[in-house]
Amino acid sequence: MKILPIIIPCCLLISCEQQQDQPNKPTSNPTVTTQPTQPIRKTPSLLDAPEELIVEVDHEAKFTFYPPENNSVITFGNYISQRPENWFWVIPKTLVVTCNYVLPSSTTSDPALITITQFENEDSESLDKSITRWKDLFRSDGGGPITATKQSLTIAEREATQITMLGEYMGAGSGWRLQNHMLLVTILRDETHTTYLKVIGPRETITTQRNAINEFLSSTSWVEPIVEDE
Repeated sequence: MKILPIIIPCCLLISCEQQQDQPNKPTSNPTVTTQPTQPIRKTPSLLDAPEELIVEVDHEAKFTFYPPENNSVITFGNYISQRPENWFWVIPKTLVVTCNYVLPSSTTSDPALITITQFENEDSESLDKSITRWKDLFRSDGGGPITATKQSLTIAEREATQITMLGEYMGAGSGWRLQNHMLLVTILRDETHTTYLKVIGPRETITTQRNAINEFLSSTSWVEPIVEDE
């Protein structure tokens, strides 16, 4: 019975000696991976560009219409024609318009207006679509649908098409209506652009100006663009 009290202290002593004999294992810290610092990209600024590379834009000239320097001719794109004597230039109301001129009346009717617009061929709509859109602005003086007449012309040695409509001009949105009006549109297409010469006004005025319109179209010529040497 005395053996058990002796064995227990011996076991405790041996256990303590084993713990002292085992070396302490170093504690390993977790590996931390750091990403290399990316250089800060600087956004290009006009302030960093050399002065000789900065192109100055004259915004006033870009969005301002000025009367033609040579008032004896009408220039639109690469076309030029003699200006009829009694036509006078007016400021276009939108940047889409290349130029426009008032056609005065010799009678008591209101004047007419010729508006010239030009679009790149890929941006211009088909003739049938244009005719449909123009017909939506008109109806007969009796209130019915109108018929558009089409005629082929040769202008500046190029084929052209002329569309004529007669009736009550309703305008955009049909907010107001003018009876006995005429729309005369001449479409001229070259290698890169499509030109629309649109005359709108009272039928009486356009009839009076018809000879001047025909002379203006027949005197239109093509001016070759100047190619600068590189």
